[in-house]
Amino acid sequence: MKYKYLISILLIVFLVPSFAQTKLGSGKVSGDMAINGMFYMPDSLIGADKVDSKVRANSWINLNYVNGNLTIGTRYEYYSNPLIDFEKIGYKGQGFTHYFADYKTDLIQVTVGTFYEQFGQGLTFRAYEDRQLGIDNSLLGARVKVNPYKGVFVKGIWGIERNNFDFDYTKRTDFVRGIDGEINLDEWIKIFSEKGINLTFGGSFVSKFEKSTEDIYFILFPNDTLISRTGTIPASKIPQNVGICAYRMNFGYKGFRLEAEYASKINDPNNSNDYIYKKGEALFTTLSYSTKGFGISGSFIRADNMDFRSQRSISTNSLMSINNIPAINRQYSYQLLGNYSYSSQPNDQIGFQGQINYRIAKGTKLGGKYGTDLTFNYSRFHSIDKVLVDEAIENGTSTGTDGYTSSFFKFGEDLLYQDLGFDITKKISKKWKLALSYNYLDYNLLALQGHGELVHLHHITSELTYRVNDKHALRGELHGLFTKEDMGNWVYGMIEYSISPKWFFTIADQYNYGNENDAMKIHYYNVSIAYVIGTTRIAANFGKTKEGILCIGGVCRAVPASYGVGLNIATKF
Repeated sequence: MKYKYLISILLIVFLVPSFAQTKLGSGKVSGDMAINGMFYMPDSLIGADKVDSKVRANSWINLNYVNGNLTIGTRYEYYSNPLIDFEKIGYKGQGFTHYFADYKTDLIQVTVGTFYEQFGQGLTFRAYEDRQLGIDNSLLGARVKVNPYKGVFVKGIWGIERNNFDFDYTKRTDFVRGIDGEINLDEWIKIFSEKGINLTFGGSFVSKFEKSTEDIYFILFPNDTLISRTGTIPASKIPQNVGICAYRMNFGYKGFRLEAEYASKINDPNNSNDYIYKKGEALFTTLSYSTKGFGISGSFIRADNMDFRSQRSISTNSLMSINNIPAINRQYSYQLLGNYSYSSQPNDQIGFQGQINYRIAKGTKLGGKYGTDLTFNYSRFHSIDKVLVDEAIENGTSTGTDGYTSSFFKFGEDLLYQDLGFDITKKISKKWKLALSYNYLDYNLLALQGHGELVHLHHITSELTYRVNDKHALRGELHGLFTKEDMGNWVYGMIEYSISPKWFFTIADQYNYGNENDAMKIHYYNVSIAYVIGTTRIAANFGKTKEGILCIGGVCRAVPASYGVGLNIATKF
């Protein structure tokens, strides 16, 4: 039976695009579809356990119909037998998960149904999708965007947040509503536009409603007795409406750019903050300057009790949030560094990131014939400073209290993450290009992944590209990660041959040669091939995946170990 479904999906992937090319009336159909499948094989050594169904797949199809100002769309998702990592986060089921109608003019845009949206940097609201992470916190409801005057933009939203395949909205007692506004003064003030000054002010307010029908029970450990007792937060004392507001400003002039946003949330006792009543607040700011051959930027972030969810009791491991605290640290695509990616901490972080980019001019002794690119970056993140309130000390728990006080700009004692990095990229000749990098990291495994200790590591990367001709290229990577903590030293190697724009061949391996346990000195190899024809991409791979975390933009989820053959087909039409 499972193979019948798989064959049906494959037929849809290849046949639907041909039918969709036809115009319906004066409108046009477009969309995309994909199937991401895996044949699992057990490997007890890496922790890839035997699964009840070896053939698994995630698949979906988006269909949009556009006729003038009107767009109608839907999505069908098939996760009845999903990839094991998606099954672990609740993605199991099938059906029409998205359906919407959108009408847009120069003055107004109205959306009814499912939609994605973001206010500012996302400190108050961000509904978005990342299929790789399994994030889809779209809203089912309504959205209105208005441009009543030149340079003035207003958004309003109302809806119920998606929670995987739980679509029985009649049983939901929660919903989200919000408004966002922005004024571009450079479109109002003539001298600003003449001087090339960009100045924007904005603000937003979001409120989530959830009925309070059940008391919250917790354990008290008073310091005046050895006997614990039960404490209670009555349902009547749990706020049903929780509001969060933010103010932002963007300024740009020539090579300078300043962005800043501050958000504040009222008391929001929930599972992620141990049901405390302290207000939340966050500050994000970044300042940058760039000119020919030189760029410098600095960012600062502080987040205190800013986890904001539709359902107060939802698991802290859930990826479903109303807002998003952006990651300001440098993002890497290197395989080994991915094992130690920083995940943004909405309830407890303060830190900064700085980066300098410099191009040594071509024709100079160091720049050579083509110039040389240098990048230096440094980031550091700590827990925030916390002083427990007296009631929390007396009770032996912060639950049901105001939790703690905190000095806004004071760094806490716990180091979460530190990254010192240096890159050099140089085009040696018309055919050869070399990239080298070094990183030193401090990574708090216990705080960021829930186990282990503070890890100190060095990471070295070399990347060499040889362009055979205009279409053929050979690229190789060699990485080394060196640490005495966690699993010890690693080495990673990769060779990729590409025939643009159709063919890609890759062989890669990461080897944990420094593991103290000889049995765990494992090769995690992977062989892949990809073919592109028009808007369709077909890729197959075979190999092992290490248990760990997957992080994109500071948002992370756990990934189980796996071993097997994968197939991915994606197309647009």
